[in-house]
Amino acid sequence: MGGRGTFASGISVPYTYKTVGKIAGVKVLEPVNSKDSFSMPAEAHSSKNYIVLDKLGKFRQYMEYNDKHLPVFEIGYHFERGISKQGESAFHYHEYSKPGIENRGKAKPITPDLYEKYKKYFKGV
Repeated sequence: MGGRGTFASGISVPYTYKTVGKIAGVKVLEPVNSKDSFSMPAEAHSSKNYIVLDKLGKFRQYMEYNDKHLPVFEIGYHFERGISKQGESAFHYHEYSKPGIENRGKAKPITPDLYEKYKKYFKGV
């Protein structure tokens, strides 16, 4: 997984993420290089959604992708400016104005309905 637009364009590059498990049927990814940050891939290779956990094994992010492998929706649990205090994690989500990492909208606090719908993925939180 990974490559910032290369897979969707038909260009093959080395994977930057590896699958390390599943939560409720969704693949859990982690960076191939342990020094890389624990963030989401800019595009999907084989799945419609992925989860990333933090270094302690707790939920950090969930992302959904469209048929063209580009992100369309994301939920995070980590520090987010304007939503949580420095050093504190908070649930929030991002909608995309159109598919693609560059079109990510401003973070919004998670709603009770979204929390209920996605809580099965929130391991350790």
